[in-house]
Amino acid sequence: MSLPDPGIRSRAQVHDLSSYLQTLLEEERKRIARDIHDDLGQELASIKLEIALALRELPENAGAARGRLDNVEALVDSSIRSVKRIITELRPHVLDDLGLTAAIEWQTAEFQRRTGLPVAVSVYPGEIILDAERSTALFRILQEGLANVARHAGATRVSVSLTEIDGVIEFELRDNGCGITPEQINDPRSFGLIGIRERVRTLGGTSEILGGPGKGTRLAVKFAATDDTLGP
Repeated sequence: MSLPDPGIRSRAQVHDLSSYLQTLLEEERKRIARDIHDDLGQELASIKLEIALALRELPENAGAARGRLDNVEALVDSSIRSVKRIITELRPHVLDDLGLTAAIEWQTAEFQRRTGLPVAVSVYPGEIILDAERSTALFRILQEGLANVARHAGATRVSVSLTEIDGVIEFELRDNGCGITPEQINDPRSFGLIGIRERVRTLGGTSEILGGPGKGTRLAVKFAATDDTLGP
C-alpha cells in the first residue's frame, strides 16, 4: 500500500490551518464587537444621559458651564458614532441579522457615501442564502476589494455582481480605474489580495484578478454554494 504524498498532506494541513485561523479571527471580531457594545457603548450612553440631566438642572444664568457641558455632549456624541463605526467594521450586524444581500447593499452604500464613487450592484436571485463561512468570506472579499479601489484605482465607477446559478456562486467587482499591474497582483506584500485568494481557496473555489492601463481592474471569485466541490 502506497503512503500519501507528503506534499499533498502538507498542503491539506495548511488549508485546514488557514480555514481554522479565519474562523477564529471572525469569532474574535464578533467577541470584541460585542464587548465594545456592551461595555464602552453602554458607558457612553450613560454619560450622555448624565450630561442631559445636568443641563436640565443648571440655572439659566450658568452660561459658561452650560457651554462646556454642550461641548462635552458633542464629544460624547462623536465618540458614540465612532464606537458604532468600529463595531460595524469588526462585525456588521446586518450580515447576521438580514443576510448577505442586505449586507452587500449596505456596504456598497457606505462605500459610495464615503468616497462619492457610484456603485452599481446586481444580485441574482434577489436573496442568496449561504452558510456563515461563505457569507463571511464573500463579505470580507467585498470589503477588501472596495478598499483597494478607494486606495489605488483612481476610478470613477464601480460595479458589483453576485449570482448563484446551479449551485455555483460567482462574484465580480469591477472598476474603471488605472488598472492593477501584474507586479501588484504578484507582490508578496499585497496582503489584501493574498487574503482574498486564501479565503477562496479554503472554500475550494477559484479567484482571478485582472487589470491593465485603460482597462480598470476585475476581481472574480467562484465557488460552490455548499460544501460540494465545484465541477470541471
